[in-house]
Amino acid sequence: MKLLRREKSWIHTFFVTDCTYLPDEGAREIRRAMGLVLEERRIVFGLHFTSWGSEPGLIICLECLPFPETLEAIEKELVHTIAPFPSHPRATKVEIEPPAKRLTTARR
Repeated sequence: MKLLRREKSWIHTFFVTDCTYLPDEGAREIRRAMGLVLEERRIVFGLHFTSWGSEPGLIICLECLPFPETLEAIEKELVHTIAPFPSHPRATKVEIEPPAKRLTTARR
């Protein structure tokens, strides 16, 4: 997964990614890792995952606007944390096979 850009709103910082799907386990792992980063910087606000109708990717929302130096450090850690996650889910192929015929022996 890659970070495409950062946007700010009134009270939030949004990190727009190129990720189309993130499993729950991945979200928990990112929250855990970034929770430690935020705690080290004495930030009590968390982050959550969202999406916008106009954006195809996953958006990671930091629920505050840190000072510029702190924000740069957080973004650097976030880029490092999300790098191992794939942007797109693995391709899966589902095939439905007809039931196998049972060979039965007739009792006489």
